[in-house]
Amino acid sequence: LTALHQALTHHRHQPLLVTATAGTTDTGQIDPLTAIADLCTTHGAELHIDAAYGGPLLFSPTHRNKIHGLDRAHSVTLDLHKLGWQPAPAGILAVPHRNHLTPLHHQAPYLNADDDTEAGLPDLLGRSLRTTRRPDALKIAVTLQALGRTGLADLIDRTLTTAHHLADLIDKTPTLDLYHHPTISTVLFRPTNATDTTVATIRRTLLTRGHAVLGRAHADNRLWLKATLLNPHTTPHHLHTLLDLVTQLTHDLAEGNTPR
Repeated sequence: LTALHQALTHHRHQPLLVTATAGTTDTGQIDPLTAIADLCTTHGAELHIDAAYGGPLLFSPTHRNKIHGLDRAHSVTLDLHKLGWQPAPAGILAVPHRNHLTPLHHQAPYLNADDDTEAGLPDLLGRSLRTTRRPDALKIAVTLQALGRTGLADLIDRTLTTAHHLADLIDKTPTLDLYHHPTISTVLFRPTNATDTTVATIRRTLLTRGHAVLGRAHADNRLWLKATLLNPHTTPHHLHTLLDLVTQLTHDLAEGNTPR
């Protein structure tokens, strides 16, 4: 926040846009949105919030406080293929008022000629930046209608509870290190005293054997296994199985059994 204040002060005579994050890809961390919004108000800067990951926490009365201040953004992006269980292309750019999208409007005679639009034909360029691509927004709308806020909140709460359960299991396993308890549903961990090479080998081996799909992330100058919990039907048995696989593979590598 101090560095942001200094940057905004230094560039005060220029148009300013601040981008904050509500759920980083690597760790799921959330910026202090309210404090950032306060600075933007003070310095006359616009605020964009990348809420691709954490935005759906709005549905959950239990967790929506984590993204308090989201409503003060001038624009927000949401990517509902994570905590919305949608196809990957089903993203949203949200603004407070439709006229804020005017700079994005384009005209192409073969898609939205003035006389066609005035005659009532759909203006594809005015509906989506993706124009003639498949209408994935419909899938978002159907999900919202079918599940409602309560249904989505239940799925989100169960998913985040599972992530915290995984973190607790890692914390209680003496041969594993936990990076931090999750902010959303991303859990970083690694075998104790393992090298980055070993961590990378474990991830690739679990993947190629078809046992588990884990991500990877660098934090505190070390490589971590990244478990991004997104399935509300994940059970404790699944979590125990995952940790057993990592522990056994770590042991095999230490014994010199090189995976193929």
